[in-house]
Amino acid sequence: MRNRKICIVGYGEHVKNTIIPSLNLKKKNIKIVTRKKNCSFISFPDIKSATKQLTKDYIFFNSTPPKNHFLTSKLILNSGFNLIVEKPLCTHLKQLKQLHQIARKNRVFVFESMMFFYSKQFTLLKKILKRKGIKEININFSIPRVRKNTFRTEKNLESSILYDIGCYPFSLISYFRFNSNNYKVFYKTKNGRLSFIKTIFLSKKIKFEVIIAIYKTYQNYVQIIFKNNSQYYLDYFFYGKTIKKNNYFLSSSKQKHLIKINEKNLFKSIFSFSDTKLKELSNSQYLIVKRYLNSLGQIRKKIKL
Repeated sequence: MRNRKICIVGYGEHVKNTIIPSLNLKKKNIKIVTRKKNCSFISFPDIKSATKQLTKDYIFFNSTPPKNHFLTSKLILNSGFNLIVEKPLCTHLKQLKQLHQIARKNRVFVFESMMFFYSKQFTLLKKILKRKGIKEININFSIPRVRKNTFRTEKNLESSILYDIGCYPFSLISYFRFNSNNYKVFYKTKNGRLSFIKTIFLSKKIKFEVIIAIYKTYQNYVQIIFKNNSQYYLDYFFYGKTIKKNNYFLSSSKQKHLIKINEKNLFKSIFSFSDTKLKELSNSQYLIVKRYLNSLGQIRKKIKL
């Protein structure tokens, strides 16, 4: 949608390298809220300045750290602008309810940019999960490192891997209503920050093991194991950029069948949605986000930093 106008709050590496290239917009239709001096776009020093000067046909994109999502999103929505928020949309259930109340009151939408829901791989997973006889589902999302001097190095749970990475698998779990009230949680810390979380639970007679971590190698997969020991392995499941994914099905007789998927840029897909579609999706998202925030909140209570 070449005529769309967007104001991005935040000007970090993710915005520069992923979001802006995915917009497919003319430079004049992109504005930035940042105090950084190296910004090559028309910019504003703060959100209030942007909301006062921009017309209501601008959509805001909130790319601030997770711990700031609530206050910054609240300010934008109260100003009557439509809003797309980087995952997680917020970090507490009370925050979620308040943001949606403001959005409804002002007749605007608040949409979480959880891109994997719009992938070909997610469509495949929905078909797989309709099969009977699933015994176990394993999800692993591990990154090899975090950049220094970013929110990910802060010593608070809102900025930790629990919310920054954990929102991905638990959003997926929430979509299929696999949530639980009985989580076993194992975790490790390094330099006062979470470095590893393993969550085990049972839902609909299926065993789940979810690992999120800062580990030596990058891992990003969903594995579905059936009672006959056949399995599906979906690699790079939560990845949003253009990529060729090599998935496979392993039969009970150990025959391996490759399933190749050419995935388009999912960020581009989201930005191509009409305002009407984004509003419809935001309404259906509400319960998904509500359930996964409840799960992360239960896990959070078991973690002591």
